[in-house]
Amino acid sequence: MPKPTKPLLLMLMTLTALGEISTQLLIPALGDLEQGFSAVPGASLAALSVFVATFGLGQLVMGPLSDRLGRRPVLIAGLLGYLLATDWMLLAGNLSEFIAARAFQGLGACSALVLARAVVRDVWQAQAGPALALTVIGMLSSIALAPMFGGLLTQQWGWQAPVLAAMVVGGLVLLAVLFFYTESNSHPDPRAGRLSKLVGDYRDLLRGRQVRAFAATLSCTYGAMFCVIAGSSTAYIKLLGLSAAEYGLVFGTIVSGLIAGALFTQKKILRLGPQRIVAFGVALVTGGAALTLVVHGLFGLSVLGLSLPQVLVTVGGGMVLPASVAGAVIPNAHRAGLASGFMGFSQMAGATLAGVLLGCLQDGTSWPMVLLHGLFAMMAFAAFHLLSRGASAMPAPASR
Repeated sequence: MPKPTKPLLLMLMTLTALGEISTQLLIPALGDLEQGFSAVPGASLAALSVFVATFGLGQLVMGPLSDRLGRRPVLIAGLLGYLLATDWMLLAGNLSEFIAARAFQGLGACSALVLARAVVRDVWQAQAGPALALTVIGMLSSIALAPMFGGLLTQQWGWQAPVLAAMVVGGLVLLAVLFFYTESNSHPDPRAGRLSKLVGDYRDLLRGRQVRAFAATLSCTYGAMFCVIAGSSTAYIKLLGLSAAEYGLVFGTIVSGLIAGALFTQKKILRLGPQRIVAFGVALVTGGAALTLVVHGLFGLSVLGLSLPQVLVTVGGGMVLPASVAGAVIPNAHRAGLASGFMGFSQMAGATLAGVLLGCLQDGTSWPMVLLHGLFAMMAFAAFHLLSRGASAMPAPASR
């Protein structure tokens, strides 16, 4: 069993961030990608939607499979698949082929997120809450920083540069897993992953009212955030005239609020508990989304009018993401992979639905993004408060 060390935590933070790195580096390059493949404007949004779809669905399988086979072999296989798919993206001859490769990239990347969270539960055990928050900070830091680097890389060398950068990160983290990580699942379940057992395990997991509340809140919160993540490139670059590098700087500044929210969670989660932190976080998300709608309706689209209210959303989102995952995973030590996979699926399900709706409703303005953003935020608030009624406080974490 690995010991809870800083190098291990740094590796897990990078694994948690890999999916977002793959997306955020690419977002500033979407316009160049469409031009390079002679595609219609907006067609590249499918590359975001298919990634989050496979990224989410894959976690339903990768998590339970790691409960059965161990974290290490599933993680290595997933990272190898990620590298092969990213290489295919670089060699794609048209946008459809690029999107297909991107789907396989999402399938490979999902193993990094779900297994990083499971390893945290394996190693840190009952004290996993702050460590989970720190791994989420790794993911959120990538959301803040990767668009800046993606914009600069795209501006200098075209859309292939950010894809190559994601491949380099994937290769480095695979080397770290190969040389510095030993198996942490000390009690593999030989029946985990079998269809009948899988259905029963998920049914048992969802009997917990709190798990349902955390999963629904996470899904809708990330859906609200993804509306802006996916639509911001069009809003800032095409409608407001920012360059790819300027967009990366503005967007990175906005989502730095995610890190502030996650740092608050990391320091306070053991004292306040996941439920209280999620309640406060989802209130901030809803308030920020409502303010975005009001400002947009009264004054139209502007850099400050869109950016400033989003800081509330990102701070709240930085609280909801780690606290909801901790609230679902920590009490389920005997099936940490499955619980982690389900929460990851819930997160990506919200993003997938938001991306599909945003793609369908595109009209050349920023209104679809703003309206969907507000709708998902209100659903997150309603889901948490309706499903949390009658739920008891999080039980003491089960021991292994």
